[in-house]
Amino acid sequence: MEVNPLIIVAIVLLMAYTFFYTPVGQIRNFLVLSVLFIIGVTLVLAVSEMPLFGSAEAPAYNNVALFYIEETVPQTGAINAVAAIITDFRSFDTLGEATVLFTAVAAALANLGALGNKE
Repeated sequence: MEVNPLIIVAIVLLMAYTFFYTPVGQIRNFLVLSVLFIIGVTLVLAVSEMPLFGSAEAPAYNNVALFYIEETVPQTGAINAVAAIITDFRSFDTLGEATVLFTAVAAALANLGALGNKE
């Protein structure tokens, strides 16, 4: 079951309207419970569509893992297959992860520096 992105947008807009624009009272409580019920039903439907654990039809058991296992050493010449996958096949992904980590550290250091200089 694929969820249409418009449905997600409608749920988010309904939540925003419910939480910010309805007056406090019985109506707001009813709307909040209704939105939570809709989210709960959506989550239950999403989980019911998931493949069973260990199922051969699961997306985890596709041809990519088999390709990595069979072709890493011949194509890269590396002894360590994990390092070859990270640096050769998934280098842009690794670069993106390193960029996110660097940005997080820079933001943390900037905030700590800003907190330390209260002159």
